[in-house]
Amino acid sequence: MSINPFEDFIKFISDKHGEENWVTAYKHESINNSAHDGGMYCALVTQENTEKAMDQPDWDLMIGSGGPGFCISHEAGEKATTYYTNPDEGFLRLVLNRDFHGRKKDYIEILEEFRLFHNLYYEIKNNSYISFDNSGDEVEVIKATNNEVKIRRRFLRSFMAAKQMNLLLYFELTRHFEHREIFSCDQKNGTFTYTIYSGDSYSDGFLSFSRILGKKLIFCEPVEKSDVWPFERDKEYQEFIIGGDSDEPQKFTCNPDLLANYFGANSDAPHYLTPVFFRTEVMQKYYGSSEYEIEDSYLRRRGAWSLRFDNNSQNHISVFLGDLGKDLPEKEQIYWKSFNLVPDGRKISRTNFERSFMGNFYDPENPEHRFKHKYKEIQKYWKQKYRWQLFLPLYEKDEHFLGSLRSMLTNEQSEFDSQVLALTKVTIDSVNVKSLRSYLGISDPNIKSISLVEELLRQLQSEHLVALTSLLRGIQSVRSTGVAHRKGTEYEKTIVKLNIDTEDYRSEFDQLLLGMVYLLDEIIKLDTSKSQ
Repeated sequence: MSINPFEDFIKFISDKHGEENWVTAYKHESINNSAHDGGMYCALVTQENTEKAMDQPDWDLMIGSGGPGFCISHEAGEKATTYYTNPDEGFLRLVLNRDFHGRKKDYIEILEEFRLFHNLYYEIKNNSYISFDNSGDEVEVIKATNNEVKIRRRFLRSFMAAKQMNLLLYFELTRHFEHREIFSCDQKNGTFTYTIYSGDSYSDGFLSFSRILGKKLIFCEPVEKSDVWPFERDKEYQEFIIGGDSDEPQKFTCNPDLLANYFGANSDAPHYLTPVFFRTEVMQKYYGSSEYEIEDSYLRRRGAWSLRFDNNSQNHISVFLGDLGKDLPEKEQIYWKSFNLVPDGRKISRTNFERSFMGNFYDPENPEHRFKHKYKEIQKYWKQKYRWQLFLPLYEKDEHFLGSLRSMLTNEQSEFDSQVLALTKVTIDSVNVKSLRSYLGISDPNIKSISLVEELLRQLQSEHLVALTSLLRGIQSVRSTGVAHRKGTEYEKTIVKLNIDTEDYRSEFDQLLLGMVYLLDEIIKLDTSKSQ
């Protein structure tokens, strides 16, 4: 008895095909006078047509067909012409092969309904389709080439569940042999059917071939498993430290439905507004990406989620326990959990207390927010009054300097360097030299940004001219002697001259930010007074 030449392939189809994370929805391997050729295809099938489809191994659909068109039939001697949107009645193709018969290059299309159902974005560079998870991260759903299409299994199963249609995975493989191979076999059960036959090879250098042709059935799950509204799976919630100490931390879930509130719910549970504390380093991920927007008391990922939090304390970040559960996706909760601190006497900021519990308007305490607020204020003020901005808008590739400018999260030299660079880029390097020189009546092209600001302060009759100009020159010196170039004795002299405590870079940089706040406020205040 001959050995089945497809035992390995049958095992793959039976055990793995359609069960892997990436399901092969289409594959074409041409002859090319090699030892094998074949292909794979797929289609969804209605419940009513499933049993009939599995009754025989032949493919129900041919690759390349499937477009809408007319059909002519005869009934009772009368010819009837009918237009069909989908001639594959009872079946639905996920992959459409567009053939222009040599006039244009063939290409692959993905079923529009599938793309719209998952709101997929086509990434032309990689010829792939992506979705976004609850955290806003990209998830590749379809990988496509002219010869192969793979679909991520959970997205395929979700669509099947929503449509309540089963999946047929078609396969065909021909193997060529240099000897005479004769084997035939037919197999059929409820979810797997195939036929094997042999013949004379059509590939150069080979004597015979054997071919396996068939299909595999995968049933759809209940519609509740589609994992789309209104059938989303329940959100999972993390536990966070809300009390105790490092030896015996007290933890509780952030699920808002299980927390106490002012309306009498869950009276034995911690309150929704229980503060949870985190190391400031939790923010590095968000400052390091343009995907996120960080403001006074708000963190956002555009188009995905936003979190109300307290970023006005110097040595920690805090979030109300209920907001962690309500606002943060599951992946983000896990990330934040890794920075969780024992309360250990920590408190929320005065700003957060006044806003959240007293209902008062209250200015931010964090020097970062104070600087950015004042920076936007002077830009708006100068534009409205003089029709030009005091600081030139940043180029697109430099916009990250303003976004990442912050009170330091660590006490590292590297972060101090990067923040000094950002502060310099946003202010000193961005002074609108041309317009300011014209405004001040200065024609000398050798007078640059800091000297121009100095002259502006002089004309505004600032009593703090020397101190504010020294601040600008000090920041520029730190940047030029230690950030933009190799550090050396000049950098050390600058640090000493500015009286910067290298053991506490965080506080020192905050003082630079606050100094710039005072400078900008001084310009606005004096210019406003001059106009009155």
